[in-house]
Amino acid sequence: DLIVGVDSTFATPVFLRPLEFGIDIVMHSTTKYLSGHNQLIGGVLVTNRKDLFDQMKYVQKTIGAVSSPFDCWLNLMGLKTLHLRMARHAETAGKVAEYLEAH
Repeated sequence: DLIVGVDSTFATPVFLRPLEFGIDIVMHSTTKYLSGHNQLIGGVLVTNRKDLFDQMKYVQKTIGAVSSPFDCWLNLMGLKTLHLRMARHAETAGKVAEYLEAH
């Protein structure tokens, strides 16, 4: 069986939810939009498949690949404004597209 993964860092869950389209693993760099302020280095893997979750959890526990509590807190603070920030990005992108179309 083929496992399909998608890097959805720049789309964020606000604009794209790959699991709803049958994707097996979704990757996000929390350093970018999710945390909001580039204050940390991190990433997340998301799946709704129990078998993949169990494998990823085993690797995470075995090698100790976990974020610090402070980094988790920073991520949570960034998530609080994610929808607002992504709406502003979309609005700005629309204005840029309109300008480029007119010139």
